[in-house]
Amino acid sequence: MMVRMPRPVWNGTISFGLVAIPVKLYHAVRKQSVSFNQLDDRTMARIKYKKVSAVDGEEVPDEHIVKGFEVSKDRYVVVDPDELEPFIPAATKTVDLEEFVDLEEIDPVFYDNAYYVAPGTNPKPYVLLASAMEEAGKVAIGRFVMRNKQYTAAIRAEEGRLIMSTLAYADEVVDPANIDELQGLDDVEVSKKEIAMAESLVDSLTAAFEPEKYRDEYREQVVDLIQIKAAGQEFEVPEAAAEKPKVVDLMAALEASVAKAKEERKKPARKKKSA
Repeated sequence: MMVRMPRPVWNGTISFGLVAIPVKLYHAVRKQSVSFNQLDDRTMARIKYKKVSAVDGEEVPDEHIVKGFEVSKDRYVVVDPDELEPFIPAATKTVDLEEFVDLEEIDPVFYDNAYYVAPGTNPKPYVLLASAMEEAGKVAIGRFVMRNKQYTAAIRAEEGRLIMSTLAYADEVVDPANIDELQGLDDVEVSKKEIAMAESLVDSLTAAFEPEKYRDEYREQVVDLIQIKAAGQEFEVPEAAAEKPKVVDLMAALEASVAKAKEERKKPARKKKSA
């Protein structure tokens, strides 16, 4: 399979005091998925969708389609694009660093999309900023505009490279206090023996993180199915996995889990699947 070379999704500068550092942003994660098209099984033609009125089912021409926000049931406020224009942030092509914070101060729930920050034509100021941040152990917080949308971002230094993660806004993060099932957990009693057994299970499963061990098995199996069918071969549907029995006794479940984990550790490591 041919590997596509990454392309920058944003070009600009990092504004650091009076220093402007030319940079490019590259996606740090390339999502992999399998998408399907809907077809007419009689002709194998693609299914197209029309914009129709919910009242009479008639197709609505583009010139009669407006933006509306539902303020109550079936009551909308229509907003004209010209009214939104003043609010669209200017594409300044600058990441304005506003402050530096400790990494542990940022709850991981705030992290959104990740980007590699690459230097422009002159890498020296980039290297200087990355070295200073790594030495201080700080994360830079800044704002920038991409595709007419303003983002708050955290930039951290790692092995001489800068990595940016866009951040969710505080009012977008769900307050756990609003989730009923998370309330009252402090009142749940667990015994010292149960805690010790749980700690033993954690210890028996402790290992270095190897991300390549974890794969999207569903996607791999779907791709295999498509390739087999595309080649005109018969595909044998595998049997569904039997549902695991539910264990009611917590201690019995912990003890069985620890024993199984220790047994798995004794087995020789499986060879990695070649790409």
